Amino acid sequence: MEDNKVVLLYSGGIDSTVLLYRLVESKYDVYPFFINYGQNSVKGEITAIYKILDEYLKKKLFILNVPEIRNIGKGSLVGEYPKNLGSIEEWYQSEFFPNRNMILISIGAAYCYKIGASKLAIGVVGISYKDTTKIFLSGIERLLNNSLKNIKIIAPFAELPREEVVKESVRLNVPIELTFSCNSSGERHCLLCTSCYEREKALQLRQKLIIR
Repeated sequence: MEDNKVVLLYSGGIDSTVLLYRLVESKYDVYPFFINYGQNSVKGEITAIYKILDEYLKKKLFILNVPEIRNIGKGSLVGEYPKNLGSIEEWYQSEFFPNRNMILISIGAAYCYKIGASKLAIGVVGISYKDTTKIFLSGIERLLNNSLKNIKIIAPFAELPREEVVKESVRLNVPIELTFSCNSSGERHCLLCTSCYEREKALQLRQKLIIR
């Protein structure tokens, strides 16, 4: 049924994995969609995805390889590594890939149209960048509705602190230790970028919540 189909922009990270489990719990017909846009972390992300998805979801996983998109981007995700940075804010700026979420959502919406899905899910969290805000998401949703059809963007963690995502991971028993979130490295966590830093904090918080 079209109303039950949802395409999930899936990266293999904590946020999109928790969203995956939440969508499955809500009885959506989930189609995981991984986009290789040339990010350095692609190998680690795909490895994590295959560890996390069950056999049924693996059969519905669609991987799109468009690595040359990296050539219009910037930041550590495409190999432009920051130097001599001393704050989280500086790291955020150095890692920023301009319009990344707009690009990914636009591609995801085209896939929705192809398979007859009326919903597109994305695991954005907080307000680190302008393209993670509710204003951005509602704006691009209106644009897609004008250019394609009515496609609802599902982003339950937008503008929420990551602590809420971790709490949800505990409730849903999500194996977040299997996830991969790094903005610099491809096969292991660099333990320097903000994604690694936030992932470590999330794992520590999860352990505290479980012990309680």
